[in-house]
Amino acid sequence: MSSIQPPLSMLPPGPLERGPRADGHGAPHAWLRLAPPALQGALVALVGRDTRSLALTSAQRLSHFPASPLVAISWYRGLDAGLIGDSASGPCWRPFAAPVVISGSQSHPTVSWAPSTGRGYMACFNADAAQALFGFDLTAIQDRFVPAAELLGAQWAPLWDALLASEDDALLSVLENHLAVPWQAWQGRTGAQPSLRQMGRHWVERLAWKAQQWSGVHSTRHVERRIKSFSGRSLREWQSLVRTEDLFFAARDRYEAGQPLDWAGLAQSQGFADQAHMNRATKRITGFSPGEFALRFIMDESFWMYRLWV
Repeated sequence: MSSIQPPLSMLPPGPLERGPRADGHGAPHAWLRLAPPALQGALVALVGRDTRSLALTSAQRLSHFPASPLVAISWYRGLDAGLIGDSASGPCWRPFAAPVVISGSQSHPTVSWAPSTGRGYMACFNADAAQALFGFDLTAIQDRFVPAAELLGAQWAPLWDALLASEDDALLSVLENHLAVPWQAWQGRTGAQPSLRQMGRHWVERLAWKAQQWSGVHSTRHVERRIKSFSGRSLREWQSLVRTEDLFFAARDRYEAGQPLDWAGLAQSQGFADQAHMNRATKRITGFSPGEFALRFIMDESFWMYRLWV
């Protein structure tokens, strides 16, 4: 991706800079919607954020995201979004250079930024469902953000065009109109949709089931290679990610109940070897220690996505 400079009046911040939560004057500027029945098991959630009415500082335009097993389609209206990181010469901003991008599972936390306000959306899919629907190789998009047109070609252009042209209340219908028939034809699962808290665990359980199937005819090492080839990383790495997500939900429940965050107790209850193990896992997934993450979750605008994920 090429590097283009934002306007001098809005230089990119460092990825760890902090900006307080924005005042939306009572109106929510970010939302999350679960999948309609026809896409349950494929679409995990649809997320949107509209910052046009907000006077945001450079740091408030940051968005933090954790390492994740999900595949996401992201599209932008009025935004030149991209990833931001540190370099020897200062903050380095890499715009996506496309209005619609697809990202694979992320083994490290990511930070995005945009020099302008506007609207951004993200449709999050279970990885195996995205592979079935769109036919791409999961390992080819792991830890990458790829222009949708480059990855999938012209046959999916009607979907991208409809997403870019539709208002918020029509987006789920657009996804359903384009994806429900191929999804149901491919596998036709039934039953209630699991909660967001269960999604990652269900994906890891499916991988473990595949590993058990393959172990009957392959060596342990060969099974490990097949899991990594199929999903982009080892089963142990996926299990670590899910355990850390469980920690997030447990800590959030305690915070919302007005209880103190007992990190040592949480480490023990969530299956970590000790608090140091929990600290390392949390930093690997989110980029922050548990204590700093909790502070930013409460106070920083850039943690809006974490506050939506319930």
